[in-house]
Amino acid sequence: MKAAAVAALCAALLFPPPASAEEADAGARAFQKCISCHGLDRAETDLSGPTLAGIVGRRAAAVAGFGYSPAMRRAGAEGLVWTADALHRYLTDPLGIMPDTTMSFAGVRDAGERRALIEYLRRFE
Repeated sequence: MKAAAVAALCAALLFPPPASAEEADAGARAFQKCISCHGLDRAETDLSGPTLAGIVGRRAAAVAGFGYSPAMRRAGAEGLVWTADALHRYLTDPLGIMPDTTMSFAGVRDAGERRALIEYLRRFE
């Protein structure tokens, strides 16, 4: 089996689409932890964090005009792309993954809640 097919299969197993309306709503509830710093409208520029519209598949530190931390700019320059898998790892423990980031969020410890949040963010491409 080719590497791309294996990767696609792993992604489908780790991040299947929401099984129900209840699970889809779980993503919106999980986003409430993010809403004080991040928005889902590309035009929002007055929050302390960058917009999360289009985050899935976007290179790190790529929102023009946002003042990213040196750590996040470095990660973007080194090729970090916010895939579902990268978001899953980062949201588990943001400060553990990127200690010098200015994001002070402790993370989403529950894997199901992280998955629901990432699926919710996919809606805002």
